[in-house]
Amino acid sequence: MEFRARPFNMETVFAQKKRKQTKKLRGPDSPLYVSIWPMVYVVRVFGLAPYDFLQDRLVPSNTYLIFSATAAILYTCIFYMVLHGTSVDKLFRGAIDGTENTKMIINYVVTIYGLGLTVFTRRSFTKTWNALQDYDEDVRQLGYPRKEKQTAIVAWIVAVISTVIWVAINRIGMYAFFETWAYNTGYLIVYVGNSIAVYKFVATAFFLGQRFHHLNAMAIKNLPSTSRNKNVITISKTTIRNLHNDLMVAAENLESIYSWSLLFWLGNLGLHIVSNIFHIVVWILESGHEETRKPISWPLVYCFWVLAFLLQLLLLHIACHYASSQANYISIILMEWQVKLMKRNEYVESLLQFQNRRLNFSAGGCFCVNLPLLHSIAALLTTYLVILLQLPK
Repeated sequence: MEFRARPFNMETVFAQKKRKQTKKLRGPDSPLYVSIWPMVYVVRVFGLAPYDFLQDRLVPSNTYLIFSATAAILYTCIFYMVLHGTSVDKLFRGAIDGTENTKMIINYVVTIYGLGLTVFTRRSFTKTWNALQDYDEDVRQLGYPRKEKQTAIVAWIVAVISTVIWVAINRIGMYAFFETWAYNTGYLIVYVGNSIAVYKFVATAFFLGQRFHHLNAMAIKNLPSTSRNKNVITISKTTIRNLHNDLMVAAENLESIYSWSLLFWLGNLGLHIVSNIFHIVVWILESGHEETRKPISWPLVYCFWVLAFLLQLLLLHIACHYASSQANYISIILMEWQVKLMKRNEYVESLLQFQNRRLNFSAGGCFCVNLPLLHSIAALLTTYLVILLQLPK
C-alpha cells in the first residue's frame, strides 16, 4: 500500500482556526433565541414582533409590520361587531352593565395602544435585545457562559398554562353563554392579543433580571481576598462595572418604553379581576334560589377569567421586582469589594453612583411596580368589589 503525502497549506489551517475562534453565538444562533424561538413566532403573528435579524443584529422590519396592521384591523372589526351587537339602551344601563361594557372598551384601547407602541418603538426595543446578546457574548469570552435551559423550561410552562386557560375559557364560555365558536373566539382574540403583549414585556424584563443575577454571581466569585498572597481575581471591578452599566442602559430603555403600558395593564387587569370575582360572588349568593340559579358552567368560566388575569398580574410584578432587585444588588457587592480593598490598604473609589442609580419600573410615573404593590392593589380591588355588591343589579 502506497501512502501519499497530503499537501500542508499554512494559510488554510490558520484561516480555519481563526474561524473557530471567532465564531459567535449571536442572532438566531444565540442560546437565548434558540430557547424561545417558538414563542417569538407566536408574538410575531399577533403583530408584536416587527423585528428581524440582519446578520447577527436585531433590526426593525417593515415586512413584519403586515402582521401588526392585520392585527389592528382584526381587533377593530371584532370590537365593532361586539359593540354593535349590544343595543344602545343596554350599553350603559346600570352600574353593572356599565362596568361590563366599560372593561371591554378599555381592553380594546389598551390592546391597540400596545400595538401602536410596538410599531413606533421598534428601534428602541431592538437596542435592548442587542444589549442582551452583547452581554451573553462578552461573558462567554470571559469564561462565564450563560445556559438557557431554565429559560426554556419557564417559557414553556407559562405558554402551556396560558394556552390551557384560554382554551378552557373558550370551551366553557360557549356552553355557559350559548355562543358559537366563531363569536366566542373572536371575542377572546382581543384579550389573547393583550396578554401576549404582557408576556412579551415580562419575558424581556425576566431576561434582564437573569443577566443581572448572573453578573452578581460573577462579581461575588471574583471578590478580592483580604490577603495579598491570595489574590485570585480573574475579572476586574472595572469589567463588572462596565457590564452592569450596559445592562442598566438596556433596562432603563425598556422601562421608558413600557412605563405607560404598565399603568394601563395594571388598571385593565384590576378592573377585569374585580368584575369577574363579582360575578362569582353573585352566583354564590343566588345559589340558594332555584328561580335565579344558573348552571355551574356560568361561574366556572369566570373562575378561568380570573386565573388568566391573575397570572398576568403576578407575572408583571414578579418580573419587575426580580429585574430591579437584581440590578440594585450590585451596589452591596461592590461595597463589600471596597471593604476588602481597604483591608489591603489599596485605593478605594466612590460608589455613590451605584447608590443613586437604581432601577425601578415605574407605571406612568405614578408608582413603582414590585411585589409590595400587590398588597395595595388587593386592598383597592376589595374596596371596589364591596361597592359593586352594594349597587342594584
